[in-house]
Amino acid sequence: MSINNFFRDLGSGITSVFKGQTKEDNLFELNGRTPLLKAIPFGIQHVLAMFAANVTPIIIVFSAIGLYGTSFATYAMSGALFMAGIGTIIQLLIGARLPIVIGTSFTFVPILINIGLKAGGGSDAYYTIMGAIIVGGLIAAFLSIFYRFWGKIIKPIVPAIVVLAIGFSLLSSGASQFMGGANVIKALIETGTTPNNVPYYAYILVAFATLISAILWQLFVKGVWKNIYIFIGIAVGYIISICIPNMVDFSILKIDTANLLGPKGIFSFPKFLDFTQLKFDGTSIALTTICFIIAIVEAIGDISALTSAGLSREPTKREYIGTLIFDGLNSSFGALFGALPLTTFAQNVGIVAQTKVVNRFTIFTGALFLVIVSLFPPIANFIYTIPDAVIGGTMVILFGSIAIIGMKEISQIGFSDKNILILSITTCLGFGLSIASISTNNGVHFITEIFDKIGVGWLGELLSNCVLNMFIISIILSWVLPDSMHISFLHKKKNKENNNNQ
Repeated sequence: MSINNFFRDLGSGITSVFKGQTKEDNLFELNGRTPLLKAIPFGIQHVLAMFAANVTPIIIVFSAIGLYGTSFATYAMSGALFMAGIGTIIQLLIGARLPIVIGTSFTFVPILINIGLKAGGGSDAYYTIMGAIIVGGLIAAFLSIFYRFWGKIIKPIVPAIVVLAIGFSLLSSGASQFMGGANVIKALIETGTTPNNVPYYAYILVAFATLISAILWQLFVKGVWKNIYIFIGIAVGYIISICIPNMVDFSILKIDTANLLGPKGIFSFPKFLDFTQLKFDGTSIALTTICFIIAIVEAIGDISALTSAGLSREPTKREYIGTLIFDGLNSSFGALFGALPLTTFAQNVGIVAQTKVVNRFTIFTGALFLVIVSLFPPIANFIYTIPDAVIGGTMVILFGSIAIIGMKEISQIGFSDKNILILSITTCLGFGLSIASISTNNGVHFITEIFDKIGVGWLGELLSNCVLNMFIISIILSWVLPDSMHISFLHKKKNKENNNNQ
């Protein structure tokens, strides 16, 4: 592509989001503007689905390396929100040019904890992790440039199975949120009571109220507004939870009046990390790069599901390459603000599948909302007060729909003998191994324990990822097994013998 064609393509990708007459029907079209009164609520609905999940990996990793509650974690959360917004805008205008939303990936959590603990925790762990993300993201972006070559080894059944795997991987998260969330469930098991002594049944009632409100809205409201049922369900669930004493913790909304310009004040700008402290460890970079390759696989499945559900077609090579390159670059750039790797969020694929809202201008308004929220901590903190049970009331719809999209894609490809065999083996070994467990003292998944015993616990963490397992198994079987499921030379020999006998 010449330089002129490159900039012409770049310009058309940006202008196509905003050009043309503003129309309500554009909500269901990729390009064109929609009225702001429609774009804003539908756009915010998209980002609300990923808001809490965007910082959860940071909480987990920074807690493990002893930095949660420090300025490192505070600025990492601010940077993650900021880059989620900026990264989404980049994907909408330059990268994939699809209605995808970027957020902090859970895929990297086990490996980053492993890297951090090996580095001794604290600030050394922080700068080792950030160094690995910066380099790993650049490597992933470089590899993605050549997707048109290595992408040929991925047969149609593989992305469909990856979509199914992504749906499977989210089911437990959606179910646990519906049941109150990890913190509530953990407190109930360990202490026999929930935080602030809120009756446990109240969380279940709130989750059901959220779910029922979303369903009723979709059933009885006509026109485009029926598709905002996720937003309505969350709003109703949140109002009910506020009415239950101590369920919503408002202490996080307290503003430090002595420091209004800061992460605990009114305005805060993401802060660059100290570049002179960055550490580039070869082993850490290699492990992080492996995680980026897994993230590439997940992104392939995500955009395949998104275009199938929202646009009724397969992604183009340009859309694949744009998504993958900028997922890597967004992660590397985000690490400069202390953020963990940012990739395409599967949660938002579920929203597209349910609402059919694919308009880039609409998602653009949601991305701007993320950027604004990252600059004003009180707004972000208000959204963080939404209980997990409320989010879970809608996630059970969205997460389940991703698995259904995978099933639909597989059915469209066809249930040939070969595909049935691939699906059977990948489901049992790929997904089965990721959830298989035995009774242990600490309740850790046995695959992780086995590899930990032989000194390669990081490998066990990788193999406990059902998306990676199902991808590897399906891609191997798609090439090893014959399309006709018959060994041709044996059948030729048998036919020859039959002809001779005749």
